Amino acid sequence: MQNEAIDKPKRVLITGCSSGFGLLTAVEAAREGFDVVATMRNLDKAGPLQQALEKANLTAKIERLDVTDPVSIEKIVQKFSPIDVLINNAGILIAGSFLDLTEQECDKIFQTNYFGPVRLTRAVVGQMIQRKSGRIVNIASLAGLIGHPFNSAYAASKHALIGFTQSIRVELAPFGIDVVSVEPGYHKTEIIGANANQAERFYDRTSPMFEWNRGFLKAMFEEILPRAGDPQQVADLIVRIISCEKPKAHYIIGKDAAFAITFKSLGLWSWLEKQIIRKIRKYRRLENQREQEKRNRRKQTRAPS
Repeated sequence: MQNEAIDKPKRVLITGCSSGFGLLTAVEAAREGFDVVATMRNLDKAGPLQQALEKANLTAKIERLDVTDPVSIEKIVQKFSPIDVLINNAGILIAGSFLDLTEQECDKIFQTNYFGPVRLTRAVVGQMIQRKSGRIVNIASLAGLIGHPFNSAYAASKHALIGFTQSIRVELAPFGIDVVSVEPGYHKTEIIGANANQAERFYDRTSPMFEWNRGFLKAMFEEILPRAGDPQQVADLIVRIISCEKPKAHYIIGKDAAFAITFKSLGLWSWLEKQIIRKIRKYRRLENQREQEKRNRRKQTRAPS
């Protein structure tokens, strides 16, 4: 797309650029010559992106954008129209059993992960239709294809985003607009790191899911995160998508994603679910043992000599 005979570089608006896929994509898109508008909800977190751009001797416009705020969306679109490429990357995750997620937490997830991209797409697509040209890339998740235990609202929001992408892809095709979804598996980004959130009731001992929440989290740290992929690979893929002449409808990326999709296509999904349950049960038991040992040590410390 960037190789077309044009007088100026294509303008790319990217959300969620304070870390992870968004930050890396902003840098790579700038490296490829795109006019990058890198946005984030909190500009106090712009330091890592600024440093990455400076290190690579690149420039990009760094702007505030809250995808849950229609006024914020209107301001950014008015300031930087026309936008040639939109990358809906901003997203949040709040971990916990569906029983322990509050309605407010579920709403927060959907406002950011689904309704935000819908609002922003509506705001920019009118000009794309007039020009009969444009590209929209929605960063979904493997979770949107296969679900995610103890992250049900996140999985549901990404499932909705995939459905939205597939639907408007057909609606906008007659206007020369490509709409693409990217479904990454686990990668080492801040959404499962420093930016990770847990449900308000995650550690509520009155919940029947308390021990399972804790077992899931331990399994994540021990089994999943050490094997998570390099987010640079996702950023590189996104830049290829916005640069190529005709992208595919969707892209799955990550070894775990390829593994899961293969198992599902072979009819082995129930077996895989059993393995997931077994792992969580194992770490639930280990966490319970660890807690009991901690109690025993306290009792020994308090016991009179």
